[in-house]
Amino acid sequence: MKIEKVTIRNFRNIEKIDLTPKPGLNLFTGNNGQGKTNLLEAIHVLASGSSFRRATDFNLTKNDADGYELESDYSLEGRRINSGIRYSLDSTKQFVINNKKTNFSNKDRLRVVIFTPDDLFLIKGSPSKRRAFLDFILKQISGEYSYNLDKYMTILRKRNIFLRKEQTSLKSFKIVNDLFVENAVKLVIQRINFVHILEEVCRYIYSQINEAGSDMKMKYALSFEIESDKINMGVLQSALHQHIEKNRDEESRRKKTLAGPHLEDLNVYYDRRPAQIYASQGQQRNISISMKLAELHAFHSIKGFYPILLLDDVLSELDDQKKKRLISYLHQADFQTFLTVVNTDGIKIDEIPNWRMDEGRLL
Repeated sequence: MKIEKVTIRNFRNIEKIDLTPKPGLNLFTGNNGQGKTNLLEAIHVLASGSSFRRATDFNLTKNDADGYELESDYSLEGRRINSGIRYSLDSTKQFVINNKKTNFSNKDRLRVVIFTPDDLFLIKGSPSKRRAFLDFILKQISGEYSYNLDKYMTILRKRNIFLRKEQTSLKSFKIVNDLFVENAVKLVIQRINFVHILEEVCRYIYSQINEAGSDMKMKYALSFEIESDKINMGVLQSALHQHIEKNRDEESRRKKTLAGPHLEDLNVYYDRRPAQIYASQGQQRNISISMKLAELHAFHSIKGFYPILLLDDVLSELDDQKKKRLISYLHQADFQTFLTVVNTDGIKIDEIPNWRMDEGRLL
């Protein structure tokens, strides 16, 4: 997948941009507050329908404008596709692909992987960051996963209502509980299978952009114990049912569900020790970058094409050697990258297509 043209109108501080990027690495420089991140955000909204900064459509609209418009032409497996979003303050948002109304589960929609400075703390951050990391890419890869996740969260909310109202003796709670276990296990299986793919790719990527002599691994961390060495639907369902029964009094006391995918984690190891504890801050950042790049390659191994990589001002946290390694890797990669930086210190940009952003305009 490669973006051939991006059109942005009245989005954040951007009044008008018509960008024709190159197939590989594209570099955007400029001081803070000039609109570099807004450009990446517009591409993300076009791909997913929402902002990675959790802003509402109203807040995405430029001041004094009555809405925003985003449009892109891109290639996908030999086909040329046009997609667009039109949002008006006085009407609903409309998403189209090839001039036909559709939704963001359309298989031909734009796909992206986003990496922001917050993601540099993927390792030492809370488990919710790592769950969001898994969920975002899995929802892009699998419509089934997206459906299962939405269904699971709906059932989880219902189960918690029963617990808060102390209605766990009702027959209806047993029905909800059985549905909860069934849907929880579906998510767990999909996450575990993906983590196996992700780990293999991530270890290779890490070796490519870091000095030799260190290694990393990852393992999906369940919120409940299993006694079997084998993991399948039946084993997981039985184990989760047993865990819930064992902790029934504690759940009743705390009035919330104490096990399930909403509480699970992705454990990352650096040289066989927990990276969150034993890896330095620089090593944690290198692992985080490797995980994001692995996300891209794992997507490719499953879907057969690469999504677009969006990197927002992550180089400022790296030393010059790491910058050079990463830039060299991205410049030679088969996927398309949009990279924003405040300045180009430590970067040779002679052969890299680059633009400067100033007050919402590309120069």
